Amino acid sequence: MYGTSEPPPLDVDSHSILLDFDGTLVDFAPHPDAIELRPGTGDLLARLTEHFRGAVALVSGRRIESIDRFLAPLKLAAVGVHGQETRRYGKTVVMRTPSPELGIARQRIADSLPENDPLLFEDKKSALVLHYRTCPEERGRALEIARRAVDGLAELAVVEGHAIAEVREKNVSKADAVAIVAAWPEFAGRRPVFIGDDTTDEDGFRAAAEAGGFGVKVGAGGTAARYRLADVGAVHEWLAMSAGGQELERGQHVKTMQNG
Repeated sequence: MYGTSEPPPLDVDSHSILLDFDGTLVDFAPHPDAIELRPGTGDLLARLTEHFRGAVALVSGRRIESIDRFLAPLKLAAVGVHGQETRRYGKTVVMRTPSPELGIARQRIADSLPENDPLLFEDKKSALVLHYRTCPEERGRALEIARRAVDGLAELAVVEGHAIAEVREKNVSKADAVAIVAAWPEFAGRRPVFIGDDTTDEDGFRAAAEAGGFGVKVGAGGTAARYRLADVGAVHEWLAMSAGGQELERGQHVKTMQNG
């Protein structure tokens, strides 16, 4: 059975690291902008990137600019909005042109939400998200609104994640991130290790395994990942050991890295 044991130590010479953000590197919050980094998170990522010679990337449903706000001054290699945005370490963000159908879905969602609706509508430009973390009783309505938004639109689909219903393009998934990152020189020839917590990460787990690496599921639930870590704290502990075996201390200064 997969996902029943903790992952082994990573090999600095043969592995690459692909890290989800929310629920994996940072704890969830009622609002996406209300998350708080655990002490030492920036320093941990900086040390990992140096130790693995640049073969570390953040892979998130968030936009890259959103990740950067929380991790400043760090600007790491990243794949945002499930592959719609990419950035090699030290380079600029490259954005794919979103499907024109997203404009139709966007208007349909807006028309379905009255003023002061408890659902939070987040427009990522290349994906549309309804959050119901603060109103879990609205899950069914969020999914129904999202499904109506894509009705008759051939290029879009609805994906459910942790307290979200997301509208995105059918041909976009976190499996794309594994392929995209593998083509970057820092990652070439390495075995990808994909760490994530959500159903949207399952494609990434499978793609990492197919590329000779493995997935690490964070938290409970069925998974295609080979290994499992209990929570965000366990992720930090495991990564700290992979970053040269140094223990993190509360309040460590965030290391500034040159962005080229």
